[in-house]
Amino acid sequence: MASERLRAAEVLLKEGLYRDSITRAYYALHSMTRTLLILYDIRATTHEGVKTMLSKQLIKEAKLLPSDFAKKFSILKALREDADYEDFIEFSLEDAKEAFEIAKEFIEKGSRAVDGIIKTLKEQRGEKP
Repeated sequence: MASERLRAAEVLLKEGLYRDSITRAYYALHSMTRTLLILYDIRATTHEGVKTMLSKQLIKEAKLLPSDFAKKFSILKALREDADYEDFIEFSLEDAKEAFEIAKEFIEKGSRAVDGIIKTLKEQRGEKP
């Protein structure tokens, strides 16, 4: 789901639909974060909960992602909230590109982490990775 949402963000960016591109970029990042949390058997039910668990569990405890990802998540979450709820804010190409690049980096590193977690789980079960 994260990759699909990232792709949608890219299409919207290319079409000049910056507000919607920002929203899709955020949801790509949000989906990847939830995927990682689920692999650690953590269920966060709110956007704020996902952000908190990202910082606490995936960055500080598991050291699965770089520490700057907590700040990047917060930046993109704030952009998404403005894009969804602030009717009179105009978003630029630069705003949408920043959102897309944050999400892209997050998805790339998150995907590698997912692959590593799945490999470890398979090894623990005695399966071939």
